[in-house]
Amino acid sequence: MLERNSVLFRRLTDLLIGAKIAIALRAMAEYKIADKLAAGPKTVELLAQESKLVDDVLRRVLRALAQYGVFRETADGRFENSDLSEFMRSDANPSLRDAILFLNHNTSLRAWLELERSLNDGKSHFVDVNGAPLFELLAHDQNLNEHFAKCMINLYGPEANKIASGYAFGQFRTLIDVGGGEGHIVAAILAAHKETKGTVFDIDPTAALAKNFLLNRGLADRCDAVGGNFFVEVPSGYDAYILKSILHDWDDAQAKQILKSCRKAIPSHGRLLIIEEVVIPRQVVGNPHRFIDLEMLVHFGGKERTRADYDKLMAEAGFSLERVVPIEDSFFSVVEGSPK
Repeated sequence: MLERNSVLFRRLTDLLIGAKIAIALRAMAEYKIADKLAAGPKTVELLAQESKLVDDVLRRVLRALAQYGVFRETADGRFENSDLSEFMRSDANPSLRDAILFLNHNTSLRAWLELERSLNDGKSHFVDVNGAPLFELLAHDQNLNEHFAKCMINLYGPEANKIASGYAFGQFRTLIDVGGGEGHIVAAILAAHKETKGTVFDIDPTAALAKNFLLNRGLADRCDAVGGNFFVEVPSGYDAYILKSILHDWDDAQAKQILKSCRKAIPSHGRLLIIEEVVIPRQVVGNPHRFIDLEMLVHFGGKERTRADYDKLMAEAGFSLERVVPIEDSFFSVVEGSPK
């Protein structure tokens, strides 16, 4: 007989309120509560005054999160950061503040509420409930776009150096990161391979962010940032075309179109380098990518793929899959292709 007080029962009760925990995290991240506690414990009254919030409600939110180890209540009733909430500080490295704000933004939450519809028809309903695709919204909402870009850096930024040293990028004189965000992957690659030059290609607002990012990294003389639409056209003539965490955003038809744009641009000697998690059935992974797979479904109708999936997709776009190179101590692999 199942026991109501069993560890498993209580574990499932924690999971079933997971969405509420995430929303509480978003509220605290929005008002930078972890930043305000960086110097030490504060009373709720002082925190509420600094944040222009209702102190009783703030106390209740902090108390609820403290139950799960996010923030900590002191013996005298003040609150302080815990080891978990330290990662919510905007100046933490890495910080999860922008990931909390982006992944729990209203646009995302509305789309997740349509998961049951996706179970019945296999489609994303993001556009239905938000009126436009995510990247169109990002192009017109600078604040959301910045949260998205910083979310990508903080979630995947620690992987950049592993990727840069885990594959022989130095063999290429020039490379372009298609959909490269602010440019952290290219920056890591160029830092590790001094003779290589690069370009970041993304939508115009993100390309503008990338220019500043690369300038601040001292890479403006070796790397440019160009705006555009990879469904329409990709700059031509580079030795290597990198697609890092791009194809999983899209369904097979759209992913194929991106690859076809790359195929038109790539020279005969060039290499296509798809950097993604390559799904191995039944493999237990120590990262959130099984739910990132669902994020791709909910937001775009996209998905994570197996080697066989990539083989088929690349062949239909005019590429041959040459090999899959796992990155050491990372969940990413480089799926290497050549133009047919």
